[in-house]
Amino acid sequence: MQIRPILVPYAGDVARWGQARGPAAMLEAGLVDALRAQGHGVAEPVEIVFPRERRTRDPVTNLGAIAAMVSDAVAEAIGSGAMSLVLEGNCTQAVGPAGGVARVCGASGIVWYDAHGDMHTLRTTSTGLLGGMPYAVCLGWEFDDWREAAGLASPVAAAAAALIGASDLDPEEEQALALHPIARLDAAAIGADAAERTAALLAARASAAPGWYMHIDLDVAGTEEVPGPLTPAPHWPPRAALLASIAAAARAVPMRCLGLAAYDPGGDPERRGARLAVEMAVTALT
Repeated sequence: MQIRPILVPYAGDVARWGQARGPAAMLEAGLVDALRAQGHGVAEPVEIVFPRERRTRDPVTNLGAIAAMVSDAVAEAIGSGAMSLVLEGNCTQAVGPAGGVARVCGASGIVWYDAHGDMHTLRTTSTGLLGGMPYAVCLGWEFDDWREAAGLASPVAAAAAALIGASDLDPEEEQALALHPIARLDAAAIGADAAERTAALLAARASAAPGWYMHIDLDVAGTEEVPGPLTPAPHWPPRAALLASIAAAARAVPMRCLGLAAYDPGGDPERRGARLAVEMAVTALT
C-alpha cells in the first residue's frame, strides 16, 4: 500500500499547544518506520499550515479554512492511489478528511472510534466545546458552512455511520442515537469477540458509501494506555480487543482515509499513547 501521512497540528484552530503537538509526537514515535516495516510505501509527510493572515475572530470560520486544506490533501492522496493517514490535533480536524473522501468517491461513510459521541449541536451542548461537535457537523446537524468548506457537500448518511467504543455519552447524544440509524458498539461490548461483533455491525453498511473514513480518538483506549487525556472516559475496552475491532472495521468497509486524533504528549512523558497510535495505524493499514 502507498500511504501519505498528512499532519494537522491544530487543536481546534490553535497551534503549538496541547493536542496540537500530538501529530509530531506520533511521527517521532516511529510511525513511518513501522509502516515501512510492514512493506508499505510511505510518502514524505505533508503538513497543513493555516496562515496567520487568513485567521479570523470566528473559530468556526477558521476550522472551515483548515478543513478545506485537509480535504484538498486527502483528495489529492486518494486521487493518486494512496491511502491518506491524517494525524489530527483533535477531533475538530475530522471534517476535512471526510470531505476529501466524499470529493473523490462521491460520498463518505464514517467509522468513528471515540470514548465520546462528538454529536452535540449548539442546541444540545452544555459546554460550547467545538470538540464535542465534529461528528454532528459531518452528519449535517450543525455548522453547514464548516462542512461545506471541507468539501462535504452532502452530509454523511446515518446509514453510513458508526460509533464504536463510546462510554461517556451525554443524554442528548443518547437521544440522537435513538433517533438516527447510526451503528453503535459501546466500549462495554468490546471484548474477546470484538472482531466478529465489529464485522457484523458494519457488514450490512459497507455499501452505503463508496468510500469510508475511519476516525480514531485515542481516548477510546483509556487512561492506562493513553495518559493525560483532556476528557477521560469512565471505562474502556481491553487493548487487544480494541485493536481487533479496528482491524475488523478496516476490512469491513472500503476505507480510503484513516485519522488519529486527540493526543497530548505533555500529559504522557513516556509516550505510551504515541506508541499505541503507531500500533493502531499499523493494525488498520495492514
